[in-house]
Amino acid sequence: MGGAPAIGFAWGRRRWLPWLGFGTVAMLFAPVLLGALIVGGVPGTQSGSGVGRFTPSAFALRDIPPLYLRTYQSAAGDVGGSWEYLAAIGKIETDHGRSSAPGVRSGVNFAGCCAGPMQFSIRPRPSTWDAYGGGGSVYDPADAIPAAARYLKASGAPADWDRAIFSYNHASWYVAQVKAMAERYRCAAAGVGGLPAGSGVSIGPLAGHWLVPVPGTSAVCDARIVPDLVMLMRRYRMTPGDCYAASGHEAGGEHPLGLGVDLVPAASGSWTLLGKLATDLGWRAGCAASGCAGQLPSPMRFIGWNGYQGHGDPQHAGSNAHLHLSWQHTPAGPGSPAARVQTLLAP
Repeated sequence: MGGAPAIGFAWGRRRWLPWLGFGTVAMLFAPVLLGALIVGGVPGTQSGSGVGRFTPSAFALRDIPPLYLRTYQSAAGDVGGSWEYLAAIGKIETDHGRSSAPGVRSGVNFAGCCAGPMQFSIRPRPSTWDAYGGGGSVYDPADAIPAAARYLKASGAPADWDRAIFSYNHASWYVAQVKAMAERYRCAAAGVGGLPAGSGVSIGPLAGHWLVPVPGTSAVCDARIVPDLVMLMRRYRMTPGDCYAASGHEAGGEHPLGLGVDLVPAASGSWTLLGKLATDLGWRAGCAASGCAGQLPSPMRFIGWNGYQGHGDPQHAGSNAHLHLSWQHTPAGPGSPAARVQTLLAP
C-alpha cells in the first residue's frame, strides 16, 4: 500500500533514532518471569551476534570503559542488538561501575535493596537477581549486564523500550534519561549485515531502463534499489508486491517513483521475520503512527508497520497485512526517476 506522502528531505542529513546521578532500580516486586532467550538468528543477519545496529559514538568510546562496552555489545542479542540502552542504564545507575556509592562493589545501596554495576534488587528474597542473575555475581559486570538484558527482554524490549525501561525503574524521568543517554551513545547505524547504513548513493538520470523487475517476482522497481531488495529477500525470506505503481497509492509517496515496496512473507518466511526486518532498519513502536518518517537511519525514509493505518501483520492490518519500505531520495515528480537515491548497498 502507499506510504506516507514524501516530506522535505535535505540530502545527506541523517537523523539518528531517538534515545547523572545514581539511580535505584525499582524491581523489588517485578514478576519472576524468565524471558525466552534468543539463541539463534536469521542466517546473514546480526541477531545474537553482539554487534548492535548502531556503532558507538565518539562520546561512547570516551565514556564507556572498553570491557564494559564489549560486555554491553555481547549481551545485546537478547534485546535486538540495542547495546546502547544497556550502556545508558549502566551509566545512569553506577557510571559503568565507577561510582563509589554503597552497593556498587559490595553490600547494598542506600535503599537497602540493590547492588552491583546494574543495581539489581537482591533483597528481599526471592529477588529479581535470583530470577535473572543466572547464578552469577551481582557485582561482576560480566554477570550483571547480561542479566539486565534478560530482565529488559522479559519486560518488553526491544518491541517497547519505554515499557522495559520503566519496569527497570518506575519513573518517567528515568525513562527519559536512559533514552537521552542512549542517543548520545549511538553513532552511525551498522545497517543490515554490518554495512554502514546509506553506504550507497546512486546518481541519475539512469542510463538505459529506469524501472526493472525484481528477479523472481512480479515487482518492478527503480533499478537502484533492486540490489537492496534482492539482499533483503534472501536474508529475511519475504516477497515484494507493489513497488512502482502509477496509481492506487499516495501520489506524494514513493510508489509512483519505484522507491517504495510492499512486502509479505515468502513461503519459508514469517510475519515475525518481517517484523525483525522493520526493526533492523530502524522502525520502533514509539514512532509507528508516522511510519517513523524523519526518524530513521538512512537509507530508509518511511517504514509502514504495526501502528500505521492499513499496514502491519495480520493482527494489525487483517487481510491487508504487509510491510512497506521507502528509500530516501531527492525530490521527483510521480512517474519520473529521482536524481539521487540512497541505498544500503553501494552501487
